[in-house]
Amino acid sequence: MLLGENIRTVGLELSRSIASEKDERYRILSKIPDHPTQMLIFFSLPLVQLEWVRKFLSDH
Repeated sequence: MLLGENIRTVGLELSRSIASEKDERYRILSKIPDHPTQMLIFFSLPLVQLEWVRKFLSDH
């Protein structure tokens, strides 16, 4: 029973994380077209895009 509860908890946390990342992606898609240079930077940094998105959103 404990293992089942842990799996459920992890599943819920993962779902929240994915939903949060989708929200951030939608927010960035609505803001980034106003910043063409930032768009180029975003696509040149594939390994750190999520961190970049969070920084960009906090600044804009």
